[in-house]
Amino acid sequence: MRRFATIALIAGLAACQKAPSGQPPVTEAQAAQIAESAEENFTTGDTNKIMAQYADKAVMFDAGTADPSDDRKIQTGWARNFNSMKPADYKVSQRRIQLLGGDAFISSGIENFTVQAGVARPTVSARFTDVFQRQSDGSWKIIHEHMSSPPAAAAAN
Repeated sequence: MRRFATIALIAGLAACQKAPSGQPPVTEAQAAQIAESAEENFTTGDTNKIMAQYADKAVMFDAGTADPSDDRKIQTGWARNFNSMKPADYKVSQRRIQLLGGDAFISSGIENFTVQAGVARPTVSARFTDVFQRQSDGSWKIIHEHMSSPPAAAAAN
């Protein structure tokens, strides 16, 4: 009887080590790597590669528009507009990873990248929050994104 109880306890504990998807829960290091892998597509110039990072019906708040959208056609237009600026030198600072159970996490921070503006390449900064969720096929997709411009620097007195 004692052996059966021990086996049941071990099996119960092992079940606790899996995410609802049945896969091992994502770690903070894995989440950071997943987010970085998705971000590598943002400067490829390929709208399809950018949009492949987002789940169908993902909710997106674009920094340049007032209203959020879950319409893929509108979101693809936003990605095309982003590509038209020829972004490069993409870097994230102040990244924060928050695990939301074994199958979801939030990646937030400040993104900095250069854009083509005539002959100049100014650096642009934006604040972002991306919510990633493991999909039924095991892939990770952004299901919610919120972008905003940082507040203007306070004027010197």
